[in-house]
Amino acid sequence: MYYKDDYTEFLTDVLGEYNTSTSSYEDLTPSECTKLYNANYMTNHRNLFLITKDSSNTTNNNTLLDIIGVRGDGALPSSWMCAYYRAGQARLYLESSSPCNPTELAANVTSGIPWRVNLTTGEEVEISGCKSERTAERCKVLFSLEIMVVVIGCNLVKAFCMVMAVVRSREPTLVTLGDAVDSFLRTPDPTTIGMCSANREFIERKWRHGWRTGPRQWEQKGVQRWWTCVSKKRWITCNFFCSITIIFAGILLRMGMVNDGVYWSIDLKSM
Repeated sequence: MYYKDDYTEFLTDVLGEYNTSTSSYEDLTPSECTKLYNANYMTNHRNLFLITKDSSNTTNNNTLLDIIGVRGDGALPSSWMCAYYRAGQARLYLESSSPCNPTELAANVTSGIPWRVNLTTGEEVEISGCKSERTAERCKVLFSLEIMVVVIGCNLVKAFCMVMAVVRSREPTLVTLGDAVDSFLRTPDPTTIGMCSANREFIERKWRHGWRTGPRQWEQKGVQRWWTCVSKKRWITCNFFCSITIIFAGILLRMGMVNDGVYWSIDLKSM
């Protein structure tokens, strides 16, 4: 959100366009205006002039009292209707003490309650009507041609490699555990010939240091649980990163549930 200094040139263009093409503007009642602009994304309207009654301290006619710019990021773009004086401070929309509900405002205006706006100058005025600029819808898909060419080229190279692997490689492949078992049964591994049942401790501490792989006496060590297949370091590392992921996901979910009423009209807890 920006204020007057940033929008001086923009305002000049808007007023100049209004003076030269008034036919593109349509007159709206306050109820029609709030109902039309109570949307997260405007497709066929843009610049809006709010017409006030003589509630301002100014004595001049046709005076520009205030100007704000509303962008589509941050809080609800339509929140400016019930929190005009805070439209340039998007973070304040998150204040639970002063929530802004454009839908409630539109319903109140439709029922006949006056639409009163607190300007950023501190004045309070009543809106008697609006002038809304109609514009053609310009929805389109934007993409980078350079990135698309690179992606297509990489996919072509990948497809070519896959075809060449299928055509030229006739050797059995080890894809699943069953393929490995079948391969070792057909062609035993010479490095493990004569090795008895070996656990991880034997492989790491004895076999790698040149111990012979002849017959060994059976040592019964009691019940072996499934979690002992993995070392304690791997368990700690895996659980640490999983816990971090769960904690951050819970924090973000909590933030979303707290602020969902500000950004969306649907309560996440009721879905």
